[in-house]
Amino acid sequence: MRSRLIQLIFLVLVHSMFGPNAFAWNDAGHQTIARIAWERLSDAERHSISAMLREHPHFDQYLAKSQPADASVEEWAFLRASTWPDYVRPPRNLPRDEIATHPTHRFHRGPWHYVNFAYRAGQTESTLPANPIVGEGVNATHILEQLELSMRTLTDHAFDDPGRETELTAPQNRAVRLCWLFHLIGDLHQPLHTTTLVDEELFPTGAHSDLGGNMVMIRAHIGGPPYKLHAFWDDRLGTDSHLPTVRDLAEVLTHDPHHAPNHLPEFSRNRHFRDWAAEGYEIAKTNVYREGKLEFAKSDDYDRRKVTADAIPVLPVGVEAESNKIARRRVVLAGYRLAERLKQIANRE
Repeated sequence: MRSRLIQLIFLVLVHSMFGPNAFAWNDAGHQTIARIAWERLSDAERHSISAMLREHPHFDQYLAKSQPADASVEEWAFLRASTWPDYVRPPRNLPRDEIATHPTHRFHRGPWHYVNFAYRAGQTESTLPANPIVGEGVNATHILEQLELSMRTLTDHAFDDPGRETELTAPQNRAVRLCWLFHLIGDLHQPLHTTTLVDEELFPTGAHSDLGGNMVMIRAHIGGPPYKLHAFWDDRLGTDSHLPTVRDLAEVLTHDPHHAPNHLPEFSRNRHFRDWAAEGYEIAKTNVYREGKLEFAKSDDYDRRKVTADAIPVLPVGVEAESNKIARRRVVLAGYRLAERLKQIANRE
């Protein structure tokens, strides 16, 4: 085990310095967060959460599917719960009326995954704006509202969840909300799930401007491929979601002395979802958008071949490694915070 840990630490360091796909907040990242939380729960708490997940309408279809031989169904479903909200995303070409009745994709809720607080290049304040930019109708919601609703649904059995699919039983809906809680706590710790760069001249057609880094492109280093800024941050934890890798990465991250809870002052200081969004907003201002000095190309220009790959700006030396370090800290915080919320839920069952 010691030699395996040393090997994993070495790989983390190498990727943080050199790899453009160093380590992703995709399935690998979300499951790493879940694994960190799993390790912080007691056996009784794990059993309570796992019993709730067994009521999920997609338990056999997704949560327990392809269970590895070296994992219990409880652990496997626990990790897969964190990725279920991405599993239900519909294909881009699926008509909206078909999504509404599809047995899987009807559970998709795009606006639940993020909140767009406006950042303008050159602004001096890092304080989270009073209100985010929101859409209309069902799109007027966002991740902060849905995290609060998820917690209320999971801790108050008398609460009537406004987001519930009508035919679901209360236990089924709680299992669905539990998956959303897993996933959204992870999403909230990615800085570009809280912040969007607002610039009416560069992005005149949309109030959400760069859509949390999805409308701008960078390269991590000379010779590297073009990245949408949002995808660059998603890819800071890698893409290998095989269970041994997830377990090992979670162990490496939590055994790093810099990631001990007493070395993470924001863990004890910031207790609310909005506090966590404020952390991400400050990171977006200072580290992602580089205090307004980030050089980038518009993704539309690249897609229309107005800009070649070689002409897309490269991040300054050291920024990629800095971003990886920040991402690892955010993932550990997300795991610790998820565990705290799950303990609260399990102990109310």
